[in-house]
Amino acid sequence: MHPVFRVIVMTFLCIGLTGVAQARTWTDKTGRYTLDAELFAFNGEHVVVQREDGEMGMLPIDVLSDDDKDYLQSEEAATLSEANLDKEQAWTMKDGYRLVGRIVDYTKRTVTVQRRRAKSWVNDRQYKSLPAVYQVIIRKSLEHLEGIEDVDDRKFESWLVQQKGQPRVFDIEGVVIELADGNEYTVPFFLFSNESLKILKAGWDEWLAAHGDEGQTDDDAKNDEAFRLQSMAAAMQHDRAIRREIAVANLAMNAVNAGLTSFWEVTLYPGNGNMAAPIWVVVPGRDSRQARFNALQQYPGFTVGPTRKVSR
Repeated sequence: MHPVFRVIVMTFLCIGLTGVAQARTWTDKTGRYTLDAELFAFNGEHVVVQREDGEMGMLPIDVLSDDDKDYLQSEEAATLSEANLDKEQAWTMKDGYRLVGRIVDYTKRTVTVQRRRAKSWVNDRQYKSLPAVYQVIIRKSLEHLEGIEDVDDRKFESWLVQQKGQPRVFDIEGVVIELADGNEYTVPFFLFSNESLKILKAGWDEWLAAHGDEGQTDDDAKNDEAFRLQSMAAAMQHDRAIRREIAVANLAMNAVNAGLTSFWEVTLYPGNGNMAAPIWVVVPGRDSRQARFNALQQYPGFTVGPTRKVSR
């Protein structure tokens, strides 16, 4: 099935996020699919909207109607998007430490820690020149990676001296966070609480797959997941009571023949032993029963959840 929309879905316990946006009807350029939702954020390629029931979707702008595209050019839309994405976020670490900043991307990189010329270095920056909050992240990372308890500045320096000038290189997978100083820093996944990881790792596999083999990178896919992450991180700050993990939805506008076939949105949940994320798909069907059957034919190993008619 070739998706016209690629949507992420987030469901919250509370109905709706607090905001000033008013719900509007979004329409694809065929006029067949409509969605009543508030604008949350957008960039050059995608728009994130939120339905009244709390679900959020990320839609490619190029499949939207001209009216929707015009709205996204308005000052109102730009102001709302910036306000939502630019807010600082508070993230909880496993040990209860609170990290304040904006999550902006995923990352997979090496971090080199070394003692040279009587100074401690983290990559190309002196440890003492780093913001205090990032010094904490470095020390907490060392606790996890080296099994050292309660690392403070003294223990950190002592450990580095014991390396006798040899660099220690660590492979880190995590997120990029922008701190109050405007600079971006890497924070490993292993430092975050399980609650935070439900949000932060939702698109990690897709972002990682965009690297491809032999160093070839799908930059568009990486950028999609980065924006998805930014939006999810910002949305979580409005309502932290997330009921289930994010679902990836594919909406396909196949032929609707003379009104005999409608479009149905079917939620699919992974069955036992299936580690995939929930899926939100739109499929054709004469009725809801046929729509559910069509959805399961495309996604074996899932079970059917809520189903609703979405075409006019």
